[in-house]
Order: sequence, then C-alpha cells, then structure tokens
Amino acid sequence: QSQHDLCKLLDEMRLTKDAHEVAILRRAGAISAGAHVRAMQTSAAMLRAGVKGGLREYHLEAELLHEFRRHGSQFPAYTSIVAAGANACVLHYRAGNAELKPGELCLIDAGCELDGYASDITRTFPAGGKFTPAQRVLYEIVLEAQNAAVKVTKPGKRFMDPHDAATRVLAQGMLDTGLLSKAKHGKVDDVLASGAYRQFYMHRTGHWMGMDVHDCGDYTEPSSRPREEKDALGQTVMRKPSRILRPGMVTTVEPGIYVRPAKGVPKEFWNIGIRIEDDALVTAKGCELLTRGVPVEADEIEALMRG
Repeated sequence: QSQHDLCKLLDEMRLTKDAHEVAILRRAGAISAGAHVRAMQTSAAMLRAGVKGGLREYHLEAELLHEFRRHGSQFPAYTSIVAAGANACVLHYRAGNAELKPGELCLIDAGCELDGYASDITRTFPAGGKFTPAQRVLYEIVLEAQNAAVKVTKPGKRFMDPHDAATRVLAQGMLDTGLLSKAKHGKVDDVLASGAYRQFYMHRTGHWMGMDVHDCGDYTEPSSRPREEKDALGQTVMRKPSRILRPGMVTTVEPGIYVRPAKGVPKEFWNIGIRIEDDALVTAKGCELLTRGVPVEADEIEALMRG
C-alpha cells in the first residue's frame, strides 16, 4: 500500500505544475502564438504578392522556426505540422513542399520548447485570408466544440469530460450539415453510442502537457476501481474512471473535423481538415488558456490576415 501511495504522490507531482513551471509554460505559449500569427500573415501576404514558385508548406514552417528562436526558444517542441488543403486530413502530416492555394485551408500544429517545457497550438485558417461558406460552417462547429470543452475543464471534472462535451457538439454538427445522415444514424445520442462520428473525428480532445508535449501521467484515477463499460463495438470492457482535474494540471483542448471524399458526404466539404487547439491550465475556478495570443474566431483570423 505504501508503494502505491508513493506512486500516486509522484504522479500528482508530475501533473501539477508550480508557479515557476506555469510561468515558463505561459511564456512558451506566448512565443508559439506569435509564431502562428506570423505564419498566418505571411501566408496571406505571399499569396497576394504572387511569389514566384508559389507559397509552400515549408515556407510557413520556416517562419514558425524563425519566430521560435528569435524569442529565445531553444527547440521546437515537436516537428511542426503545416498542412495545405487535403493534407490537413492527415493527423500527423509533416510540412512538405505542397503549394498553398487561395480558397484552400491551411492547418498548422506547432509549438516551441522553452527551458525544458513545451507548448502546443493548432490553428486552421484560409490560406488567402477568407473562409469559403463551407469552410466557415465546419470551422464554427469545431470552435463551438472547443468552447464546450473549455467550459468543463475545471477542478472536480474528469479528464474525459472535455472530450465528451466536444464530441457531442461535433456529432450534432455532423448531423446538421449532412456529413452524417439523420435517416441512417439517428439523433446525436445514437451517433455517440455507435461511434459513427469517428469517420470525421478520430482522436481524443486532449493530452497532458508540460516537460513533454505529451506529458507523462496517468489518465485514469489511481485510487479508483475498474468498472464494466461498453466499448464502441458493444463489447464489455473493464475501465477505470478518468482522472479528476485539479488546479495546476495542464492539458490541451483540441477538437477537429477531417472530411475525406466519400460516398454520401456532401462534396462541398471534401478535403477540409480543421483542428483548433489551445493549452489549458486548470485553475481554482476553471481554466486559463495559455495560447490565445493568436486569434481563434473566424472573423478575427480574417481581419489579422487582411492586415
């Protein structure tokens, strides 16, 4: 029992950040946010200028790395994702030489490492500076999902509560837009029970963050007992309840929608990939988003890129 208690204590210490650690994380988030702003503005400016050879994913990756280092970051926290157009539907795509084109979206998932601590931001923006109607519809759904997740990222809630909140909004949005047929899949509770939403959203909404971008720490409550649950296939499995959130914990909040061409999927949404991610510090009353130095509202993104 004493060994179990010691392991639990060490796990709590790893997950709960002190004031010094939070200050570094906050600074890392600010540097990374500035890098995203620079990449957005560069994208619009280069497309307006009609740069010879075109605007490439690696051009924006270079802007990110420049901004990281210019403000004192020692390293990128992970290999930057800069995904143009359909490439945004590949979850762990790496910046390549694909050309960014007006009318397409660009998804950037990038963050710096500062003094041994990571940051992790994803923004999705129109390469030329203006969302198409179909892009904006899906973007607003993802943003609403993130807002729902942020609201339940607070002490006393469990680690999976933000995921559940986001997934409900995403599933409803999939039904409303016709990504999922109401006649075939039913209502939102049916979609959640069947897991049909996974066609367009196949990852978890968050992960611990700290000295590593995917920080160590148990996602289940150490003192709890396993209980029977049904998985997506209807099979009985034994699972522990997810971790109770406590002040000082840092997690990401990153819902998304990824639409590949498929039968029955409205063509106007094909090849649109959207993710919005921020780093959230759990506080006494809720959470603080450490990475909102880069716009997240669609209108604010368009305004930034016009400038």
